[in-house]
Amino acid sequence: MSDLDVYEHETDSFTPGETRAIFDYEAAIHGSGLYDCFDAFGIEQVRGHETEFGQDATRDMLREHAGMLNTWYLALDSLLGDILTCTSEVTRYSTAASRYVKAMAEDYHRTRQNFEHVTTIWSLALLAGGADADYPPPTRAVNYPMQTLTDE
Repeated sequence: MSDLDVYEHETDSFTPGETRAIFDYEAAIHGSGLYDCFDAFGIEQVRGHETEFGQDATRDMLREHAGMLNTWYLALDSLLGDILTCTSEVTRYSTAASRYVKAMAEDYHRTRQNFEHVTTIWSLALLAGGADADYPPPTRAVNYPMQTLTDE
């Protein structure tokens, strides 16, 4: 469970409805084992799986991971609707809810991009006939002072 106080810093606390939506979201995510599954997911783990279980089993494992990402997406999509604060005058997200949703969405997107990158590297290596696919490293941001692309 996330430390919700972080999202409430210098703003109103979550409403009971927002808290309920967050608990439902986190139960769906933690209950599915997503964090454990993707915690150390990388090309080394996929290649190790292939060595131990073979290409077909690894392909099936990657499909299972894709299914888990779909479960995560659906939980996040549900959170977006459930966490709305609806009044007669406005439909909006509270500041704390906006912060929480943004953090959860960034976590999902970072994980999905890593999964897609690893899957692409593994797939291209199969086509190239070896473990070293000619594929660029993952990048997510620009570090202007160092004039580099970074993966953070």
